[in-house]
Amino acid sequence: MNQQEQHQFNTRRFRKDWITHKVVTGFGWLVLATFLLLIWHIFSNAFPLFKSPSLVLKSTSLFAPTTQLSAIVELSSGVHYVGVDKCDLILIDRTLMDDQQNTSIETKRFPFSCQHQILFPEQGDLTYVGVITPNHLFELYKLSYEKQKYSLTLESSIGINSKLSDSNQRADLDTSNVNSSEAPRAWQFSKSDNFVMLSNLDNLTLRTYWFDKKQPAAFKRYVYQDVEQYQAIPRSRQLLTISKNIMSLVDSTNNVVDRQLLSRDVKRIFLSPSQRSFFTQDPHHVLSKWIMLNEQGNFVFRHNEADIDELDEHVEQMAFDTDSNAAVVFSITGDIAFLNRMTNEIFSSQDLELPGVDLHWFSDRLYVLDHNKMHLLEIQNLQGITTLKSLFSEVWYEGYEEPAYVWQTSSAAENYETKFSIVPLIVGSLKASFLALFVAIPLALGAAIYTSYFADPAVRQYLKPTIEMLEAVPSVVIGFIAAVWMVPIAEEFLLSVILFIVVLPILLVTAALLQSRVASLFDDKFDRRWEILVIILAVVLLGLFCFSLSDVWRFMLFGSAEFGEQNDNIMNISKTTIVVAIALGVAISPSIYSLAEDALFEVPESIKQASFALGATKLQTLRRVIIAVAMPSILSAVMLGFGRAFGETMIVLMVTGNTPISDWNILEGLRSMTANLAIEMQESNVNSSHFNTLFLTASILFIFTFVVNTAAEILRNRLRKVYTDA
Repeated sequence: MNQQEQHQFNTRRFRKDWITHKVVTGFGWLVLATFLLLIWHIFSNAFPLFKSPSLVLKSTSLFAPTTQLSAIVELSSGVHYVGVDKCDLILIDRTLMDDQQNTSIETKRFPFSCQHQILFPEQGDLTYVGVITPNHLFELYKLSYEKQKYSLTLESSIGINSKLSDSNQRADLDTSNVNSSEAPRAWQFSKSDNFVMLSNLDNLTLRTYWFDKKQPAAFKRYVYQDVEQYQAIPRSRQLLTISKNIMSLVDSTNNVVDRQLLSRDVKRIFLSPSQRSFFTQDPHHVLSKWIMLNEQGNFVFRHNEADIDELDEHVEQMAFDTDSNAAVVFSITGDIAFLNRMTNEIFSSQDLELPGVDLHWFSDRLYVLDHNKMHLLEIQNLQGITTLKSLFSEVWYEGYEEPAYVWQTSSAAENYETKFSIVPLIVGSLKASFLALFVAIPLALGAAIYTSYFADPAVRQYLKPTIEMLEAVPSVVIGFIAAVWMVPIAEEFLLSVILFIVVLPILLVTAALLQSRVASLFDDKFDRRWEILVIILAVVLLGLFCFSLSDVWRFMLFGSAEFGEQNDNIMNISKTTIVVAIALGVAISPSIYSLAEDALFEVPESIKQASFALGATKLQTLRRVIIAVAMPSILSAVMLGFGRAFGETMIVLMVTGNTPISDWNILEGLRSMTANLAIEMQESNVNSSHFNTLFLTASILFIFTFVVNTAAEILRNRLRKVYTDA
C-alpha cells in the first residue's frame, strides 16, 4: 500500500469514526433529552397546584332597565339567565347575546300579574320557581326544555293564609306591592328532592311551611319567635335558627335536635351546596365553619375551631364550586377572594369593584348579578385552591368526627367534598415496601451467601442464572398468582403463613452451617450438585409442617378448637398487607440477590486465604471478612430493592384491595401511590385539581426514587472508602 492509498484509508477510517462518534453522542443526548422531557412534563403538570387562583372580567351584559336578574339555571338547551321583567318571569339563553352591543335577547317570557310574587330557591334544584299568588297560595313550578319548547309546569301548591296552629294569628301576606322597589321579598323557599320548605322572617317572627311536593296537602307549619337569623337545610329536613346567641336545630316535626350557646353574634349564614356544612360571620368579619356529624342517629353541626379572621370587610355573598373544594367570598365593596372550604384557608382578594346582589358559579365561570347587569368572570388557576395543608395535614371533613387523613376523589353523592390527602398513599407505599424488605432480605441475602460462598461452583453455575431469571417474570404475573392463589391461602392459613415466613430464614441459616460438614462426609459418595435438591426438599417439608398443623397453631394461640365470630374475623384477612408483602418481597428478591451475590463472590480469594491462614473458621471468615468487605454493595442492593418495591404497581394494585388508609396495622389494607396513579389517572379531568394532584404524587415518586438511588451510591462509596482505608 503506497502512501496515497494509506492516506485515503486513514481518511475513510477517520470519517467513519467521526460519524460513529457523532451518532452515538446524538443518541446519548437524545436519551438525556427524553429523560429531561419526562421530568419536565411531570413537574409542569404538578406546578399549577402552587399557583394562586384568580378572576378575570370577560364581559358585562346589559339587560332591560325593568329586568332584575335573580338566578342562573342549566336546562337541556344550555345555561340560561332567569329573572323578572315587568312582573313576568323571563328566560334568556346565554348564547343568544348581541355581541356588538353586549345586550340580551329574550328567549322566553312567562306572564304573571304584578300581584304575584316570584321566588327563586336558595338551595336545591334551581330549575324550580315558586310563586305566591294574591289569594295566598304558594305554587311550585318546574322549568324545562323538551321537544324544542320551553315550559313552566305547575307541580304542587299549598295555602298559606290559614291560622297557624301554635300562634292563633293570621300571617301578614300583603302581596299587593311585592314587586315594587320599596317592598323586599320576605318569602323564601328551599328544595331538596321532593321536600320543600317555605319560610318568612318578619319582625323576628319566623313562619315556616314544610311539605312534600307529591303530597302537598299534608304540609306542616310552625312559627318561631325572636329569630335573628335562620337557614333552611332541606336535604336533612332541618331548620337552623339563631336567637339571642343560641343556635337551635329542629327537624320537620318541630323536634329540637340540638341546641348550642354561641360565643359570638352571627350576622350571616352561608350554606354549602352539599348542605352538610355552613359558614357564619360575626360582626368582626370572622368566618366560622360548622360541620354536620351523626351523633346517635341525629344529624347535628359542630364548630370547626379553624376560624377565618383575615377578612377586613363584611361578606355580602358566598359562591361554592360543586366540582371542587373552592368557594369565593364577595364583600360589600366588590372585593372577591378565594377560599378553600375544607381547610379554611383564604387567598389574597381582588378588588374588581363590581357591586352585585348575587353570585352564581358554573364550571370555570363566575356570574355576578347586579339588577339589570350581569358580569361574567373567568376563573383561572383554580387548581391552586389545593394547598399543602389539604395535601399533607389532617383536615376535618363533612361527616367526620375529627380531622383525619383521607384520600377520596369520587362519590355517589352530589356536591361531595373531594379529599386529596396524599398521606394515606405515602403510608401505603412505605408500609408495603418496608414489609416487602422483611421478606426479601432474608431470601435474597441467604441465597446470595449460599451461591457465592458455600455452594459448589457446579451448583452456582446453574442456580445463579435460575434465580436471576425470576427477575424477568412480569410483575402482573406475580400479582395474579398472589391474588388468585396466595390470598385464599392467607385467609385460611394465616398463622401457618406467618410461621413459615419466620422459620424459613432459620432453616436456611441452619442448612448453611451444616452444609460444609455434611458435604465433607458425603463428598466421595454423592455429586455436590445434588445438594440443592436437599434444600428444596427441606423447604417443602417445612411448608407441609406449617400448613398441615394450622389447627394446632390456632389451638395454641386461642386455647380452644372452637372459634367464635370475632376470632374468625381476625383470621380472615382478605387482601391485606401481609399478602402483598410476601408477593412484593418475592418480586424484588432477584434484584437484591443479583447485586449482593456479585459483591460477595468478587471478594478477592487472597483475602479469604489470609483469613484461613490466621486460623479463622469458614463461618468467621464469612462474617468478619467477606460480608464486611461486600457490605457497601449489599447495602446498596437493599436500598435499590427498596426503591423498586416503592415504585411497584401491578402487584400492589391486584392484591391489596386499594383502600387508602393511613394506618400502619399490617392487618389493614392500603393503597400505594403507584397503584393510585394506575387507577385514577384515566378518570381524572385534564387540568383539574385531581389531575394535577396525581402528577404531584408522580413527582414525589420520582424524587423519592432519585434520593434513594443517590443515597445508595453515596453510601456505597463512603463505606468502600472506609473499609479500604482500614
